[in-house]
Amino acid sequence: MNEKISIIADTGCDLDERFIYDHNVKLIPFRIISDDGHEYRDRFDISAQDVVKLLENHDLKTSLPAIEDITKVFDKVKSEGYDHVIVITISSKLSGTFSTISMIAKNYKELKISVVDSLTLSMAEGFLVMDACEMAESGVDFDDIVKKIEIKRSSVKAYFVLDTLKHLKKSGRMPEAAFRLSEILNIKPIFTIKEGYISLESVSLGKKHALKVLEKKLDPNATKCAVAYTGSKNEAELFAKRFSKDITIYYLGPALSLHGGKGIVGLIYAKETS
Repeated sequence: MNEKISIIADTGCDLDERFIYDHNVKLIPFRIISDDGHEYRDRFDISAQDVVKLLENHDLKTSLPAIEDITKVFDKVKSEGYDHVIVITISSKLSGTFSTISMIAKNYKELKISVVDSLTLSMAEGFLVMDACEMAESGVDFDDIVKKIEIKRSSVKAYFVLDTLKHLKKSGRMPEAAFRLSEILNIKPIFTIKEGYISLESVSLGKKHALKVLEKKLDPNATKCAVAYTGSKNEAELFAKRFSKDITIYYLGPALSLHGGKGIVGLIYAKETS
């Protein structure tokens, strides 16, 4: 049987518009809600850069994709003649997106849908989407793609240096006393994703040292690499030049930038799985 497979992702994957267009990936947008009452669809109504800019003067939070946005995407792939669908979502430990899409998918009996929890976010999720597209376009069977993506989850890694902790304090995730101490000592935390959760990897005194620590995180066997940023693109480009590999440089989406604000630098990579 010739399977026509559609690949869907939420906007937490941070893939660029060219890849999305070239591979006909369908995106389900997160909702971004501002304290002034405005609500935006991530990437459709507001860019990642504008989210960080808005964060300077407003309290923002992300919300689950709206039901109508999810059904619109499923209706679209059905109208385009797809009969198999793979949806890759941001970690279920960080968002209810996986559960919501899984629930709605049950209403589409005419489509064979598999919703895969990436257990990560940003370009680490994006690398899984890229692999799924490559396999689908190469004629790999639907069930085999799903199994291989689930295996590949353990081979993608992501690390992020935060330049400021004020947004964590503002959101109530960090005590005032700890924030003040971090400012005095110029502490820069490095976060990673472990078992689907955002986890503190280490702390450094100053960003220069933090970036040196981040640099050492890259596995020499990495096959895909990316550097994320929310502040100076020049800083990201200079950091990327430390590596001999081809590096994708991209602006970090709101799934993490809302908690870190400006100045984040991230290192994301993927390895081949046996």
